[in-house]
Amino acid sequence: MQRPASIVRYEQLYLASFVLGLVASGVNWQARAAQLAANPALANMQWLAPLSLVIGIVIAVTLWYFTARKPSAAAKWVVVVFAALSVLGIGGNILTLLRGGPVFAVLLGVVVSLLYIAAAVLLFRPDAKIWFGEQVNGDDPA
Repeated sequence: MQRPASIVRYEQLYLASFVLGLVASGVNWQARAAQLAANPALANMQWLAPLSLVIGIVIAVTLWYFTARKPSAAAKWVVVVFAALSVLGIGGNILTLLRGGPVFAVLLGVVVSLLYIAAAVLLFRPDAKIWFGEQVNGDDPA
């Protein structure tokens, strides 16, 4: 099956969010390393930051594959849950900004979240529903 326009656009937004998310991780790397070092329970666990980044990359690439290349309704709903959590992340970013946090890093985080949410919304268009084998307009998918 040829990928529908909504899925192509979803993939573009999802990958843009992914790449900008990696940039955001790079921008925030020193601050996160300092947070780990400042916490006595985590000071000896500096390996935790790169491990969490690698796990995040694996999850993101897996979700991309099973939504944009080989459709899986389960992966679609995981993306939707992460998009909903991104809304909370935007709220956290705004609070960080109001508390005097780094403007560029906060705005980058908001852009990453907005791109991810916009991508997830595309998964509910009629052509995307067909891609995932879901019922459209009351039709029986069988």
